Amino acid sequence: MATQFKLAAMGHTMETGRVVEWHISEGESIDEGQLLISIETDKTVVDVNSPVSGVLLKAVGQVDAEYDVGDVLAWIGDAGETVPDQPLEPDSKKRSVAVGPRVTPVAQRLADRHGINADAVDGTGPDGRVTKEDVQRAIDDGTAATKAENKSVPAGEVVPLSGIRRITAERLSTNWGVAPHVSEGIEVDFSRFESYRVEHETVWQEKWGAALGPNDLILAATAQVLKDHPDLNAGFIDGAICRYNEVNLGVAIDIDGGLVVPVVRNADKLSIGEIARTVRELAVKARENKLTPDEMEGATFSVSNLGGLGIDWFTPVLNPPQCGILGIGRIQRVPRYSSDKIVACDLGTLVLTFDHRLIDGAPCARFLSQLRGVLEAPEALLG
Repeated sequence: MATQFKLAAMGHTMETGRVVEWHISEGESIDEGQLLISIETDKTVVDVNSPVSGVLLKAVGQVDAEYDVGDVLAWIGDAGETVPDQPLEPDSKKRSVAVGPRVTPVAQRLADRHGINADAVDGTGPDGRVTKEDVQRAIDDGTAATKAENKSVPAGEVVPLSGIRRITAERLSTNWGVAPHVSEGIEVDFSRFESYRVEHETVWQEKWGAALGPNDLILAATAQVLKDHPDLNAGFIDGAICRYNEVNLGVAIDIDGGLVVPVVRNADKLSIGEIARTVRELAVKARENKLTPDEMEGATFSVSNLGGLGIDWFTPVLNPPQCGILGIGRIQRVPRYSSDKIVACDLGTLVLTFDHRLIDGAPCARFLSQLRGVLEAPEALLG
């Protein structure tokens, strides 16, 4: 008997999902655990494997259409097996892009790479949409029409917003227009940590399996200081301030597809070595596109570091519904005047962006001052 493949909830907050791409065509065999479909959630794009072995009898879910959790996306069974009649289309199907572009984003990217006119390709998808297979067939057959050059506009590549980039654009632009962003910065002297690191790097590697860096120190210090500033470890939800009971740090990681923010849970209860190890494990999974939805949700405060890219300082954008995000710039050895002499200091700038609806500037300044004190005397965290 054929098995229904339904859209499953990939996280506690997920209510709908958008079909990005089918990796198996109708009529093809698939093994249990083999990649079947890519689904876009409210946080990321997730590759979903088949729960059973068999033949993809029917792909009900249309590419770029949005469905509710629990909707049937496909039928998998034995070759030649009949599929029950489909019920009426769910209300969520009305949110599909059937009224949108005739060419799917995947097909358009393939056509753009080969310089052909995707609109001239005969579509075999739902409602006559042009799929990736249609474009590839036209390329292989030599029937694809070359894209006409439009001299009225400068030449360039048109890249539709999709996947993580589209999610980021929608979430951050919406939040930017609602939450009043205010930023404050502070200079921190990391000289004591840098000296300590030179002396203890080998010991740390043996103890924690990681050579600690400034980012690990900042994450550990931030987690501890947030416990004294509950209004920053908070979110704006349903018109009210929600002060979270846990300190879960979202750590921004740059990957090929865009920016992802996996979560270090209960960071205030972890040692600096445990935080370092967790962040490195999450970074590997992020770059291999293996993060689970649970690893991407539940952050109460975020941290973003562009220091490794040579940025001195920047003002990060809030990740809704969180109240705050900390931006980390690069650390430089610079001369400073102290006690009637010039000394070399390892200085870096931290910038806190906060939602002014939830908290004022003065308590945020006190948070930054306390954070600087912990970072400039790091022995307690490094013990």
